[in-house]
Amino acid sequence: AGSARAARIALLVLCLLCGLAVGTVGSFLHRAGLGGSNQGGGFPDGLLLSLGGLTGLLLGLGELTRPAPDAASRYPGRLAALAAAAAGWVVAVIWLTYVGPPPSLHTKGDVVLANDWLSMTYLIAGMALATAFLYKAWIASLDARMARARG
Repeated sequence: AGSARAARIALLVLCLLCGLAVGTVGSFLHRAGLGGSNQGGGFPDGLLLSLGGLTGLLLGLGELTRPAPDAASRYPGRLAALAAAAAGWVVAVIWLTYVGPPPSLHTKGDVVLANDWLSMTYLIAGMALATAFLYKAWIASLDARMARARG
């Protein structure tokens, strides 16, 4: 029981770190344009790729986990895994929005996500994606628990 709990915690930390990585990479690359410079008002391909990375992470974790695993399982449930990944993504994005890049903890204006439509779209769409995946995982978890309770 102790080793199963340690394995679940380690996998949840891994999910959190994956969310941190996807959030950090997306924050830096959401302005990228594949066709060259994005200064001319071209379509921000990096925004789609960054949101696609978050979607891929959440879809992958959703497929790799069970809705409600047994108590003795070494693997976390879908809701816990998605919540850890989404929390990592949100921490990375908020850190790079308001505080600025590490290692400084002083607000000095070196933020990665500016206050414009592109960054706000990345923030709001990413949080909406995470919320939708978490809601779906929560419903699946409730269904699995009700099915287990019925026998």
